Amino acid sequence: MRELKPDSTQGIRPGGPVQTGADGQVPLWRRAVSQRTRDLAWSSLSPPLLSSLPDNAATARLARWPSGVRAAWQAWLAQADPATLPETITELSDHPDHAGSRSLRLGRHAERLLHFALQHAPGIELLAANVPIRRANGHGVQTLGELDVIWRDPAAGETVHWEMAAKFYLMVDGVADRRAFVGPNLVDRLGDKLDHIVRRQLPLGRTAEAQAIVGHAIDRSEVYLLGWLFYRGGVPPPGLDALAIAPDHLHGWWATLDDWMGRASAQAGGPVRWCRLPRADWLSGARMPEADTELAESLHAVLAERFGDAHPDHAWRRDAPVMVCELEPAGPDQPGIWVERSRGFVVPPGWETRAIERARRV
Repeated sequence: MRELKPDSTQGIRPGGPVQTGADGQVPLWRRAVSQRTRDLAWSSLSPPLLSSLPDNAATARLARWPSGVRAAWQAWLAQADPATLPETITELSDHPDHAGSRSLRLGRHAERLLHFALQHAPGIELLAANVPIRRANGHGVQTLGELDVIWRDPAAGETVHWEMAAKFYLMVDGVADRRAFVGPNLVDRLGDKLDHIVRRQLPLGRTAEAQAIVGHAIDRSEVYLLGWLFYRGGVPPPGLDALAIAPDHLHGWWATLDDWMGRASAQAGGPVRWCRLPRADWLSGARMPEADTELAESLHAVLAERFGDAHPDHAWRRDAPVMVCELEPAGPDQPGIWVERSRGFVVPPGWETRAIERARRV
């Protein structure tokens, strides 16, 4: 497979139109006023990262909603009172469950939102969520893993097992396969995550233990993979179809601090402000009051200080990319509100070299 080389001469995505849905409309996970609605819409309605699974995943398939159910769920959610929807991570952190059952990890939160969607989507029956699969052996009881979601399609008479993941990967130059996509902290790779889901998690749905929990066989196990991919300069390179990247996948940009600042300073085309996007807000489109935004020059100074922090205990601050969001006014009917125009990672010095080494590591 040929090497993929993003065009580094292209500008960062700022200034371009936001991605729209298949119907040409701004999707609910971008336009809804409530973040509860936006996050829930993202976790259940945003496009998948992949168009197909690797050839070696013969028994696996990508998740699919029953015909008509997804549209009915979107209509339900668009009319729902946000007060009746699951809380955001930020809200949960203000009053955590004393038993620790309210996990604040982003992936777990996305799963929790999908569970809610399957509970309320017309035409679907949620049977179980986060089900541990345990097996007795000579040393006691071993936990083999956990089934994310089990639901039933009454119309087709099928029971379905979904394994969900919400992931964020940056593509680095010089690597031509799936492992060119690495997590910002360099721990995770897209290829490794797929291997784990396909080889370790999906087969759990075919075990006798899973059948005993459901009461009958699970008809199919599927991969529900959502997320964002980020490209240097913000331009997806040619050849992504060969990597089975979905043509409508969500994508942003990544840049070094100087490259980002240079392009942000040269940008024209209307008022623009910026913000650092905390991990709790990575799922759906950003929306905030002007008081929570800043100018590019101010953000540059903050990031330069962070990446230059020499304190021996602050390596995590120096080495970690920071997701930032470019914002534009929401419109004359919403004064003082700014909404996401693009998003991307500003990476610290040396990050790209470390990322390429990580991507190539077996």
